Amino acid sequence: MKTNIFNPYNRIAGTKAFIAGFTGIILSGLLCFFSHTHFDGVIDVHFNDAGSIFLFLLEGLIALGSIVLIFSLAALILVGTRFRFIDMLGTMSLARLPMIIVPFFALILPPEKVTDYFLYTFLHQGAPVTIGNWDIASFIIMIFIMLFVLAWTITLMWSAFRICTNTKGAKTVVAFIAGLMIAEALSKVLFITILMPGYFSEIFK
Repeated sequence: MKTNIFNPYNRIAGTKAFIAGFTGIILSGLLCFFSHTHFDGVIDVHFNDAGSIFLFLLEGLIALGSIVLIFSLAALILVGTRFRFIDMLGTMSLARLPMIIVPFFALILPPEKVTDYFLYTFLHQGAPVTIGNWDIASFIIMIFIMLFVLAWTITLMWSAFRICTNTKGAKTVVAFIAGLMIAEALSKVLFITILMPGYFSEIFK
């Protein structure tokens, strides 16, 4: 059970893994639309802002594209052309499948009220908000869910990278950590350059 959860790639990889992972990204985008959950980075999650369904779907695709591109380059550096791109695409797509848990629980335990409270109290943005004990409790539960899901996703990404490159040791660890940081930075740059200036403003309204 533990192996299947944290390293499912012995049972599913390549095209099948990509189909499963990509389906999860699309379903996650739909849940994000209804729960106002933003995956605005490879390992970033934020709540509150509404938007078009196309925006939420594109956020997931940008995150996936950043991961696959950077870790494919890292694999090339480590092992040359001995890795298969379809395996990297499939396993990294599947690694994001647990992320669907976050917007699902955000529908059940909406954290927007608490985030609105923090924005007004500390940043003086928005309108005054009153929160109760249940709002605080649900927000804390959501934080623990997010931390668990992010840890699970990173573990799956590590397993995917190690299997795709068929390497181990310090070089693999360094390559993975560096790749994760660069992929996060790339996704942020893409979000800023593509989404924030409003290049697709008519679509994303």
